[in-house]
Amino acid sequence: MNTRWTRRIGAAVAAATVMVGVAACGSDSDSTDTTAGASASADVGQFPVTVSGKFGESTVEAQPTRAVPLSPQDADILLSLGVTPIAFPVDAQNRAATGGTGIWPWQKEALGGQSVETLDMDTGADSIAEKLAVLQPDIIVSTGFWGLDQSNFDQLNTQAPVVHFDTKANGEPWQNSTRKVAAALGIPDKAESVIADAEKNLQAAKDANPSIAGKVYNAVIGDTGGQLSVLASDERGIGQFLTSLGLVLSPYATSLPVDADGRGILSYENIGNMNADVEFVVSPTGDMGYLTKFEAWNALPAVQKGAVVSLARNTGLPNAIGFPSAISLAWATDQVMPLIVDAVAKSNAG
Repeated sequence: MNTRWTRRIGAAVAAATVMVGVAACGSDSDSTDTTAGASASADVGQFPVTVSGKFGESTVEAQPTRAVPLSPQDADILLSLGVTPIAFPVDAQNRAATGGTGIWPWQKEALGGQSVETLDMDTGADSIAEKLAVLQPDIIVSTGFWGLDQSNFDQLNTQAPVVHFDTKANGEPWQNSTRKVAAALGIPDKAESVIADAEKNLQAAKDANPSIAGKVYNAVIGDTGGQLSVLASDERGIGQFLTSLGLVLSPYATSLPVDADGRGILSYENIGNMNADVEFVVSPTGDMGYLTKFEAWNALPAVQKGAVVSLARNTGLPNAIGFPSAISLAWATDQVMPLIVDAVAKSNAG
């Protein structure tokens, strides 16, 4: 079935994309959104604005007109707010998954055919300052860039205000990151409308597919050599997305020890404990050979029934839901919901 489960936020953004420098509408609000890390705040569009982060504060003196994101998720946030970055960060991973362009499908939709300059991130954080000196941004967005550390922040923040994370890259809900970036741009009200629309679309998809509500799932993220990485929390990324649609992460997965990035660590001999109604599998190209070689995996009831949803990296799906934004979630819901509905139907059969 080709029914669209959500309204395309990306298309709406593409139709209304504006440069950062367009003045924001006025507001009577004086509130400060502390959850998004904004420490200033007056009326919409009033500057200077100061935002806080793990490595320090950044002050935006005037309405930015040249925004550069340091991760694809940061580019998504800007696009969702109606802002076209002056360059898109690309690396070997997203080039390989996008036919060499480095631009994800939901970003293409939001750009509406516009050509964009790219920023090569493969050379590492230390060389970014030189590249940015050429681009001359007046704001740098880095809520999802893992290479940012104190030294890099201190250097980059002298070139342009750096809006970054409070705890770690991709460590906060996408809603908070969106609010923080919007606050720095002087358009906090825009963030609230973008977030509300995205959450409304997710709720609509959930309401339209009651058969998946309460179904238990597991998600295998990959093989690290000697053990598997699995989803162990529903608080962000893939877990936050699937939970918002009504699925429930298995209690066993939440009991696993985790690595520094919060991924569950599963030894091969315990694969048989990953029982659930639906199994999600992340792989480079959809090949599940790293799991099907284990009889314990093949013996899981969901696997035997075919209640498995493949999330191949070369489709963009793991990135869209693992590093979520308003526009990536709209695109991913359209793509994934039919697969989930099919998997649940197979799980219920027999």
